[in-house]
Formats: sequence, C-alpha cells, structure tokens
Amino acid sequence: MKPIERLLAAFEGPQHRLRVAGPGKWSARCPNHDDRTASLGLGAFDDGGAWVKCHAGCDSDDVLAKIGLTKSDMQPARPEKRNGSVKRTPKAFPTLESALHEAAASVARKYPGAVRGPHWLYHDMTGAVHGAILRINLPTPPDERQKKEFRPLYRIDAGFCIGDGPGLWPLYRLPKIAALESVNIFEGEGKTDVAASCGLATTATVHGAEAAAKTNYSPLAKVGEVVIWPDNDDPSEGWALDIAGHVRAVNPDCVIKIVRIAEHVENFPEHGDFADFAQEFRDGRTAEDIRAEVEGWIAAAEPLAVEAPPSALANRAAVEPMLTCMADVEPREVSWLWRGRIPLGRITLLVGRPGGGKSFLTTDIAARVTTGTPFPDGAPCPLGSVLLITAEDDPGDTIRPRLDAHHADVRKVHLLSGTRLTNADGESREVFFTLADVATLTAALERLPDCKLLIIDPIGSFLGGKVDAHRDNEVRGVLAPIAQLAEKHGVAVLVVAHRRKAAGDVADDLALGSRAFTGIARAVWHLARPKNEPVRRFLLPGKNNLAAEGNGLAFTIDGDPPRLFWEEGVVEMDADDGLAAEQAEAEEKPGPEPTARNAAAGWLRKLLEAGEVDAGEVEREAAAAGVGSWRTVQRAADELGVERVKPRFGSGWVWRLPAPAEDVTAPKDKQLGILSSSAKTGVCDGSAPEDAKLFSLGMPGGKPPRNQPQDPSMRASANGQDWGEA
Repeated sequence: MKPIERLLAAFEGPQHRLRVAGPGKWSARCPNHDDRTASLGLGAFDDGGAWVKCHAGCDSDDVLAKIGLTKSDMQPARPEKRNGSVKRTPKAFPTLESALHEAAASVARKYPGAVRGPHWLYHDMTGAVHGAILRINLPTPPDERQKKEFRPLYRIDAGFCIGDGPGLWPLYRLPKIAALESVNIFEGEGKTDVAASCGLATTATVHGAEAAAKTNYSPLAKVGEVVIWPDNDDPSEGWALDIAGHVRAVNPDCVIKIVRIAEHVENFPEHGDFADFAQEFRDGRTAEDIRAEVEGWIAAAEPLAVEAPPSALANRAAVEPMLTCMADVEPREVSWLWRGRIPLGRITLLVGRPGGGKSFLTTDIAARVTTGTPFPDGAPCPLGSVLLITAEDDPGDTIRPRLDAHHADVRKVHLLSGTRLTNADGESREVFFTLADVATLTAALERLPDCKLLIIDPIGSFLGGKVDAHRDNEVRGVLAPIAQLAEKHGVAVLVVAHRRKAAGDVADDLALGSRAFTGIARAVWHLARPKNEPVRRFLLPGKNNLAAEGNGLAFTIDGDPPRLFWEEGVVEMDADDGLAAEQAEAEEKPGPEPTARNAAAGWLRKLLEAGEVDAGEVEREAAAAGVGSWRTVQRAADELGVERVKPRFGSGWVWRLPAPAEDVTAPKDKQLGILSSSAKTGVCDGSAPEDAKLFSLGMPGGKPPRNQPQDPSMRASANGQDWGEA
C-alpha cells in the first residue's frame, strides 16, 4: 500500500469529513484536536511519499500518532532488499566481452593486481548461450596454491548481466552429453575440459561445492550411469553426495558411482583434482592411456546406494497434465447470499471512495445475515454467522454501536483481529493478521461452521507488507487461496476496496491497486453519492460473471446513531453510467468550485424553505453567511431550479423554490424490503431471537428517510443526473 493510500484509509468514515481539496490534495478533520473546520491538509509528494499538515498548529507526529501511523509510514517505498542487499535492475552489457571486461575490472578494483583468467560458456539444450563463468586470478605468494575468484554472467534479451540470474543453470557442455549412456560429473569447468581431452564424456555443475542445487539435472533422466569425481577435500566430498541425491531425484534407475582419485594414486595432494592427476601424474602417458586407466577405476567402483533428498524431490521437473473431462462434471446452480448480487463461495468486490458508506452497507448486510432478514429487493437471506476483518474502526465505539443500530444479532458476528502464536515452551505472542495467514483464516472458518459471510474492510490493510497491491501476480497470490477457502466452506467473501481518483470510462478499472482485484472477484459493486445529497448513496453494478447485470439500488444514511435506510424501487444505471455522469459534471466545473457551490446550495435551500425572499436580501444574507461569491450563489440557485420572479408589475425580483413534483418514489403503505410484516422478516435488536423486534427499513415508525428523492427520473435513467464526489 502506498503512503497516500495508507493515509487516506485512516480517514475513511463520515466523521473525518475527508474531501478533495485539489490535485493530489485532501482536507479532513484533525484527529489531534476538536476540529470543526476540517483544518487538516493531506497530500502526496511526486516521489511517492505523503504529508500531513494541521493548519491549527498541531504537530505532524501527534496527528499521525492519533491514527496509528508514524513518519516512516509516510516515506516512499524503498527498493526491495534481499539478503541485506538492495535489489536493483541489473545493468545489461551489449556483448559478452564487454560484460567479461567489467566483471574482471570490478575484481581488480577490489584486489589490485588481479588478472583476468579464462571463461567457460554454458549452453541450453538448443545450443544457445545461457551464461558464462569467468575466473579471475588473485595476487598469490609463490609458495601458495593459486588464489582465484569467479564471476557468473547470464544472458538476457538486451545482452549479458553480471550475476547469477534467475532460475537454474544448465549442465556444462550440455549439448555434447545429452544423448550419452554414461556421463562423468566434475566440480569445475577447467578439470571437466581436461577430462574431455582424454576422451571422457564429461560435464560440470555450476558454482562449485556449495551450490549443487543451482543446476538443472533433468537432462540426466535417461542416462544409464553417472560417475561423480570429487576433489581431494571434505567440501568436495559433500558436493559429490549432494550431486548423487539430485541425480537420483530425476533418474531413480541409473547406476551412480563416486570415484576418488586419492584411492588410486599414491601421495595424491590435498585439494588435488583430475587436472592435477592428468597433468602432473601422467608420467609421459598419452590421453588414451589415462582414459584406459580411469575407465578401469570406474568399472571397479561400487554402485552408490543413495536416495533423493526431499529438497531435490520437491524441485523434480516432472510434468503430468491434469485433465478433466467435462462429461464427468456434474452441473450445479450458483448459490447466492444475495441473489444476483453476492454469490456464496466466491469473492465479491465493493468499491467506493473514503466516506462513501461502504462500512454502513457491509454492516447492513451483516445484520441481515445474522437474523435471516430478506434483502431490500425481496431476495431471501440465509441465516448464519459473519466473520469480520477490519482495520479502520474501533470495536467498542464504532463497530458494536453500528451493528446495534442495524439490529444485528451480535452473537453471530465475530471479529478476527490477529493470530496468537505459541512456542514449544508455552510462551505466546500475538501478531497482526494478514491474508497470507491462510492457516489462521482456515481455523477461524472451521470454528464457525455456520459462517455465511466474510467481510474484509479494507483489503489494502491485510495484504501484508511484502505484497505490492499494484502487481497482478502478487495480488492473485494472496487472493487465490482466499477464493479456494471461500469455495470450500461455502462462504461469501465481501472485499472492500477504495477507489482511486482518476479519469476513465470503466468503473471497474478505478478500484485502487491492481486489476487483479476486479479480475478475481466474480461480482463488483460500486458505491457513489449523488451531488448535493450528503446522506444518499447509490449501489451500482459493475461486472458480474455469475448473473445478468442487475439494477442499482439507493439508500440513505441517517438517524442518531446513524444507520442505513433502503429506498423503494431501483436505480436504472450501472457503475459506468454513474462514472460518466460524475466526470461530465467534473469537466463542467473542475477544481474546488463544486464544493463551494454545494455548500451554497444547501444554505440557499434552507433560506428559501420558509418562502420567497427578495433577491437583494438573498445577496446580503449570502455575504453575511460567507457562503462564497455571489456568482457561486447564482450557480447554486440554477442547480436548485430556484425561480426568479416579479410578483407584480413594478415590484422587485424575488427568489423562491420550485413547487415540489409528485414524489413517485416515496413509500405509500410500505417500502420494498419492509421488515415489519411478519416475524419471518424481523430483525433482532441484539436480544434473544425469539424476542425479535420488527423494524421497517425506513425511519422508525414507518417514516420515510430524510432526503427522499423528489425527481422521478432518478429511478428511471442516469441521463441528466448530477453527481458529486463519493
């Protein structure tokens, strides 16, 4: 999660009054003092960092501490570290020679007097160069064995890079030994070449005695005999046994032998190898003589009884296709938590801006699941438990009161806050939960066999510190196991994601982070807020892989304590329609003007509710109230449809609100999804289910929610709809 995303996530919720203040800038209430004017500024730097500034004078450290962050959380992401070193994009040299020259020069800078030695090429099965190993001879006293260092180089499309490179290396001289019946393996390329000059079929593994696992042994899967030649020292002896295990992993039936030269040559020196034997102990014999002698050693060697190590078996390159004939697959219907909207056993994504009402919506859905209350469109809701994973709301002062306000059966709501780890000594510690803790989530679901809904709010807080939310492969690596758990336990997973502030034509593409979030979800829903209606929200459909595209729904957030009230009917637009309307309004008046105009419209509506007001008086009242320029007030009047008339000839202009249109969406006798008709659709108020109280989805007592829409076109079409920021 980027610093600005982390910062904005901490200010989600209407209590913070988070608002866009300009490109890359936001305002909010400062959590460090009793802030009634949204005096806190937030923003992002070009380098990826973030900043906060309280214009009332609060120290930034104190502000961050109130939301559980520090200045280090505001810093841009540093390069990934691996084994203590910074992982950087490797430099590519256009030719092998230029890469060899730089590799040798880098060693010479460290060891003055170092001299570039030979290099050996490694090829793949097609004969293409995979990489090279360069030897550099270091300054060495005359009476000591030559000191040396090696540098690997690997090939990419742009040339050659200095380093080991990703993946396994091929066997040395691979094209020449691939089809042979017997192969000799040596530790090092130089001695391998010497043995080859004697007529032996030879190969080598890369990087010496400590790196047996860095080589791909699969080309040896069909050879009949493998002979391993260690040097005369303990590290090489261990290397020989490691090689034997890796060969056994790819070829269970071949004969494996180890030949030790010191067992056949008297006074063979410590650290001696095949090159030493062939060059210093040959006593004038020809290559054919040496070959005949070592072939006798091979024939006399006993086959080695060796098993493949578990690590080698884990990396065994066996390929077996897993095929399923579709005639053997039993067709089944999709199971739904909310028919056509939220499937069971799948991931559903809910996208919206901070403060858009996402948590209120998830609370309403959770309340219905815990009581079996039908959904607002009349769809049945299965009764069950809810597992809640959230990082942004306090359980005591926010989550529980909000659940109570929505009449949830809180005995069926469970908050997963962390993982307790206990060692063999019985000592335990608690760690923060992330979605990588699949074992913890599995255990939680097993303890709640009736769980029907898992809510993750917001997803960015639980990916884990090493997961880049903008990389598809990393996001899928986290969500794929969650999707499997959902299918196994039949649980609907509702993932809450923030929406980025960016232009676009497809609403699903604006979910914050990688497109893998919308890709792996089977249904996507978007929350948006109509302009000038602070308590009203639209739930609009995005993609849906399991059902026909449905209609949107509308609800308000009202009351004390605040709760969600569904409106009757549907909103016949999808998320793309809503996005287009929002962007059309933004293009008409970019910048902070809409915010000022919204405030002016609210003030003006209140002024005119009592009746018509003289135009001059409106201007004087606006100036006194400080709601903005006179032009802003005039634009607000246009939006409200304020009528400017002269009541009689010769009189001055007066402003008045238009006569209200017939409210075709207000409930007559009941709303869709009423909860007061029978005990079957009742919502529990937190006491025993058998004492369930019955509530309407409107205001208590059957009153329609405040700010009920007056424009019937809101139900029928997105055309002309005026949107503000959600």
